Amino acid sequence: MIEVKSLSFGSILDSISFSLQDGKTLAVIGHNGAGKTTLFHVLLGLKFKTDGAFSILDKKIGFVPERPYLQTEESFQNFLALHLNLISFPKHEQEAEILRVAKQVGLQESLNKKFNVFSKGMLQKALFAQALLGSPKLIFLDEPMSGLDPASREETKNHLDRLKQSGVTLVFSSHVMEDVALLADEVLVLDHGRQTFFGNVQEWKTR
Repeated sequence: MIEVKSLSFGSILDSISFSLQDGKTLAVIGHNGAGKTTLFHVLLGLKFKTDGAFSILDKKIGFVPERPYLQTEESFQNFLALHLNLISFPKHEQEAEILRVAKQVGLQESLNKKFNVFSKGMLQKALFAQALLGSPKLIFLDEPMSGLDPASREETKNHLDRLKQSGVTLVFSSHVMEDVALLADEVLVLDHGRQTFFGNVQEWKTR
């Protein structure tokens, strides 16, 4: 699914190498400024590498950013419709797809509401719903549980576990070691842009 070889980005990432098989979950961990978000942006094509190479076999990719950059006056439904148009989703199927992903995150009753009345947890669910549009087989999640209350954290972990069980490949970053131990198959550790560990979660636990 993903193959990364000696990937670098300026002074932020230095020779990152790892591979991830289809249907597996990778946790990328490290302190603030370790390069996690930059790595995601390079792999998603939002930034351009300065050295190395990478390949991603599946072209249908979802992304949940760490911060919800949302127009507060926009409704949840219009937000989803915009993203469906961006991926050229068939017009006659859009209403059903919007309802499907809204139900999947438990926000079907909030489709007509504007984001300025959404809680932090609801905004995170809205971003999650956006990432599920078109049923991608690979989803990147940048700190998906950051700032959530305990109930919303548990709900998000359940969503991720269901996706994992359905065969979706997941790449997520986290500061919470419990989440990594629970969800990850493979672990990549970054420190000031350098890779200090890559291996399976059992190897990581025994370090």
